[in-house]
Amino acid sequence: MKIYFSGSIYGGRQKLNTYKILIKDLQKFGEVLNPEVADDTILEDEQRGSDEMIFKNLEKEMNEADLIFGEFTIPSLGVGYEIGYADSHNKKIIGIYDKTIAPKISTMFRGNARLKIIPYTNIEEIINNLENILKEE
Repeated sequence: MKIYFSGSIYGGRQKLNTYKILIKDLQKFGEVLNPEVADDTILEDEQRGSDEMIFKNLEKEMNEADLIFGEFTIPSLGVGYEIGYADSHNKKIIGIYDKTIAPKISTMFRGNARLKIIPYTNIEEIINNLENILKEE
């Protein structure tokens, strides 16, 4: 399985450790196409490439992906764009969010029956059930 991970970069890095845990565990089930989302240096690294080149690479990875897995706790224009893009391309999308930080996420996510949305209070709830989460349709 090819997995595209969607998480906030410019919207805020408060969940960076969560991204690291998720990507590490997602790699047990397939290839994470963009593990750099969890890199400490991604903001600096992105300055080495053009915005157009980065966009085209991310778009290519989303098109290749069998699954888009998003962490939605931190509001992010990029994450919203990626999920909208993936949805318009009929990708399987799973989104999680920390309900202790964000009691509610966007209605555009919550109201879309094509997205599987899972709230959590501790990331271990997701990690401990990741195999079942990924299997469910």
